Amino acid sequence: MTVGREAVVRSLFAGRQRRSEVSLVGAPELEEKLVKDFTDEDGVDIVVAKFLKGLQQNGIRPLSDPRFENTMKNIRSFAGNEDSSSIPESMSLEDFSRALTSNMVFIQQTLSGNLIIPEWKQFTDIITEIYESCRDTTEGEINSAMQGSKVHEPEDKFAVSICTVDGQRFSIGDYCSRGVAEQNNFPLLDLTRVLLYTIACTEKSVDYVHNYIGKEPSGSEGEALTLKNGKPHNPLMLTGGLAVSSLVKPSLCFSERFEHFYNKVQAFAGKSEYVGFNNSLALSLKDHSNRLYAIGHYLRENKCFNHEQSVTLEQTMELFIHYSAIETNCDSAAVMAATLAAGGICPLTGEKVVYPEAVRNCLSMMNCCGVNDYSGEFMFEVGLPAKSNKAGALMLVIPNVLGMTIWSPKLDRSSNSVRGIKFCKLFTERFVFHQFDPPTRGTRKLDPRRKDFNESKDQQSLTILFSAYQGKLTTLYRYLKEGVNFGWPDYDGRTALHLAVCGDQIEVVKFLVEKCHVDLNPVDRWENTPLDDAAKYDYQPIMKYLVRKGAQRGSELMAQ
Repeated sequence: MTVGREAVVRSLFAGRQRRSEVSLVGAPELEEKLVKDFTDEDGVDIVVAKFLKGLQQNGIRPLSDPRFENTMKNIRSFAGNEDSSSIPESMSLEDFSRALTSNMVFIQQTLSGNLIIPEWKQFTDIITEIYESCRDTTEGEINSAMQGSKVHEPEDKFAVSICTVDGQRFSIGDYCSRGVAEQNNFPLLDLTRVLLYTIACTEKSVDYVHNYIGKEPSGSEGEALTLKNGKPHNPLMLTGGLAVSSLVKPSLCFSERFEHFYNKVQAFAGKSEYVGFNNSLALSLKDHSNRLYAIGHYLRENKCFNHEQSVTLEQTMELFIHYSAIETNCDSAAVMAATLAAGGICPLTGEKVVYPEAVRNCLSMMNCCGVNDYSGEFMFEVGLPAKSNKAGALMLVIPNVLGMTIWSPKLDRSSNSVRGIKFCKLFTERFVFHQFDPPTRGTRKLDPRRKDFNESKDQQSLTILFSAYQGKLTTLYRYLKEGVNFGWPDYDGRTALHLAVCGDQIEVVKFLVEKCHVDLNPVDRWENTPLDDAAKYDYQPIMKYLVRKGAQRGSELMAQ
């Protein structure tokens, strides 16, 4: 690498404080990857297609991801022709660095493998294996209400889509990216209850909403006509969904209320993903709505609808039918699930769609009553929040990790997708995502949140150094449980204690000293101890703590 090119590459990652003190926390691997993996045969210009493929291999879709809109616009501006949609074959490092400026941090995280699922290909390969093992399952029956609609073609459909909280995405099967193939779309139906509940809790309050509905599983199927203490058992039953729908923007007219909810669904899906409306299904649902209206009259009789606004029964029923006929596809529904996994923040847009408290309460409901009268067994075997619908969709949420949607129209006796249930069971058999799985490596399950499912000592050391410098105690506790050596130094002899001190992370310093029992006086190649670093940056609380624990300066050790 020439001096000029090295300077250009380093300029891409300028601004990291005290970089010389954090030898492995810099970006040497990323710099090498940028120049080695994404340049042309002469090693001079960046080949744009290689770079985009590098992002895609980490689960990012730069051509459709809203976060890359400005970056792609900048790259296209170097195409050198009037076609604004074309992408240049190659760019100089200088031009490339300018094009990436607005998104540099996220690109660095992606190419360095620092997203929530770092080994994306290994993870998706296993997902593909599970998908193939469920594909031959033929049990179940298509819901009779769906057979007369245009929800699917006669042939059986099966799709799995995943979106992580970092926006990594993977889909396989009949997932219908961006809603191009109409036959691969499905209506929200029961899934609207999840969205309605979080929206109502956000716009009103949890206490307000639960004046009208309970928090208990019913033990019955989702459309059962049952109340407890004069209220629907929970918001995920049909009775609960009807009650909640009366609480969302009751003062607006019909069209405004529908538009408000429709826009919220789009926000859950990241706005650029497919969300539509199936008018023929809405008409079909209305033609077969005798039971729905009967339940509505029963709820009104028991004063389960909005007390404060005079909402007519007819409007509530019409709105609920229209909400249910909003359609999407597996790919888009996975983004909705990921928004729940991220605490109400859409991973593709960064928009705060609903409050974290509303999501927490909704996931609790999904845990105990999301898959109808199969919810108890599902919680026992899968151990994750989920919600199913009668179109064969099953939305699964792993909080702070990812959202997933499985779609296969054939249902079991509990009106859940047969393949969806089987996929979820196999998924938590392979991965440590059951809520009560132990976090240690003693289990045969895999944790895809680790860099490399079987990390080397060097990789573990690098992660520990990163975490110590950045104050990530959760990661450090995880490694402590696994018995990892916290005294492992980098090539400059600097340990996690050195880096915790340089990052002014006193809680990490205490953790390393009191929980991990690390050496207080490791000496780096400049003959500095952690106490020397604390003195250098005048971190008085850390200095006092280390001295109290018996730490020494490097000069004192050399004099002994």
